[in-house]
Amino acid sequence: MKSTCLSVGRPSAWKKTQVLKAVYKLCKGRYVKAQNFPSYLYQLCCRHFGSVRAAKWEAKIILGKTWTYDKFIKCVDQFARKKYRENKDWPENLRALAKRFCGGIRAAKWQAGLIKDNRRKVRSRYQLEGLWTKKKFMEQFKAFCTYGYKKSTQIPGYMRFFCVKHFGSIRSAKYAVGILEDPRKIRRK
Repeated sequence: MKSTCLSVGRPSAWKKTQVLKAVYKLCKGRYVKAQNFPSYLYQLCCRHFGSVRAAKWEAKIILGKTWTYDKFIKCVDQFARKKYRENKDWPENLRALAKRFCGGIRAAKWQAGLIKDNRRKVRSRYQLEGLWTKKKFMEQFKAFCTYGYKKSTQIPGYMRFFCVKHFGSIRSAKYAVGILEDPRKIRRK
């Protein structure tokens, strides 16, 4: 004879959605460390999602006390490496963090090493380190500016990079090369 009463307590076999609801209920509005999870819920999170953090991701609860760039990139790497995540699947707060730290979700994925962006190879301008010494740059910069005054927006990006690297600013590079005269040295008549 079977008992007709309902079972009380935790269900014997948890479905993924039930685990998500339990995680959401436990973590809603506050930060809960994995060590503070009930043992049964911790084991269910590990079984269904691989880790507690992944379960929080699926439940769209990713709260942190403070976020730094390194923590954010590590978080993106942990969650999006195993399973491809569409942009619409990202929680709102992680979208905001991606925009703040990297400029967007695609850039965050690229910086975490999840995707290869061929456009970045063209844009990479910081591999100019060993090209020109200070003296060689001064010659090139003077030759570039011989046919009239150049505004800083008219100077190509690689030259602006070397101006800042060698002299600290574009204006001080112009003074050093002799394109501009220091107004403090000009005497009034």
